[in-house]
Amino acid sequence: MFKKKQESASPQFDNFDTLIGKKATFEGTIKIKEPIRVDGVVNGEIMSESDIVIGEGSEVKGNIKCKNILLAGKTNGNIEATGQLHITGTGALYGDASIYSFIVDEKGIFDGSCHMKKSEESKRVSTEESEDPSSSDKNSQSD
Repeated sequence: MFKKKQESASPQFDNFDTLIGKKATFEGTIKIKEPIRVDGVVNGEIMSESDIVIGEGSEVKGNIKCKNILLAGKTNGNIEATGQLHITGTGALYGDASIYSFIVDEKGIFDGSCHMKKSEESKRVSTEESEDPSSSDKNSQSD
């Protein structure tokens, strides 16, 4: 009965399907539905419908869009997350953040501006309405 909120529980950063290894360099756009971990270098955009881990010593030069992100490496680009951005003591973000929840550990670096979203649900509702402009017409025309 009260388990509806369980879906928005803490991010799961220890489970991922895709790994960019420490000695790997990737150039281009990554679009993925599952969690991903980057321990190497990515020159390009990362878009995930799930969680992202940017490991210690890694580097991303590009924008990131995801659900939740744990940043222990360096990112030069903007981050847009529907959930949480956690910058660890070894992490650095040089860019803007548009997020719901924000954690910066001691010695973590954030050099940019931050936009805090009101809630995940309000974002979801506004996105659905903007994608279906006929939804308001259907409601007003129903008999």
